Amino acid sequence: MGERSGRTRRWWRLLLLILAVAFFVALHQSWIRIPANVAPWGEAALDRPPGWLARIQINSLAADPAACIAALDRSQLRYRRTPGRAITQGCGLEAAVRPLRSHISYNGPFDLTCGMMAALYWYEAELQRLARAHLGTSIARIDQLGTYACRNVNNARTGRRSQHATANAIDIAGFRFADGRTAFLLQDWGKDTPEGRFLAEARDAACRFFNVVLSPDYNALHANHFHLDLGGFRMCR
Repeated sequence: MGERSGRTRRWWRLLLLILAVAFFVALHQSWIRIPANVAPWGEAALDRPPGWLARIQINSLAADPAACIAALDRSQLRYRRTPGRAITQGCGLEAAVRPLRSHISYNGPFDLTCGMMAALYWYEAELQRLARAHLGTSIARIDQLGTYACRNVNNARTGRRSQHATANAIDIAGFRFADGRTAFLLQDWGKDTPEGRFLAEARDAACRFFNVVLSPDYNALHANHFHLDLGGFRMCR
């Protein structure tokens, strides 16, 4: 009985190995096609809905500037490359871009790392969906407070550099909608209103795409904006 059971287990292992090899051969030969953005590998399709591993894809793009620029080029985003500035004392610009036309307009120009721009492009599409769901309208403009700034975290005199020091972060103060309404963190955060509920979901949605998301719930220094970045650790507050 024990010998028969052992043979059965070996046959099952062999069958699973054969199936696994066949599956990967089929993937390699493109006999099986996995839809875009479902798996963390392969080319990110930024004009298609992100999958549940979107943040992993974004971090992969951030680690590979050439692949990231290629992903932007495949999308409908219009941008220009930002002249590089060597990282000196923790400040500078590498593989940065300036968006010229995206899903949503902004109150002013800014430069971002390519990885951040890819994350923001996906985030914009999700913001439009949330605006229609909660407010029955679309976002006409996002008001941002800045991206690149050679400074430390929280503008402290000492300590580690902020992600803003390499344009790897953006601060968003609020949103202006096509029907004339607005939703600003300083006036609408935490309120049981359509605008307040939209902002709450906008914060939660950001956590799908960015490594660090800080809102007024984090501390008083973020009372008037969302801080979004692709730093090396994970936080969603």
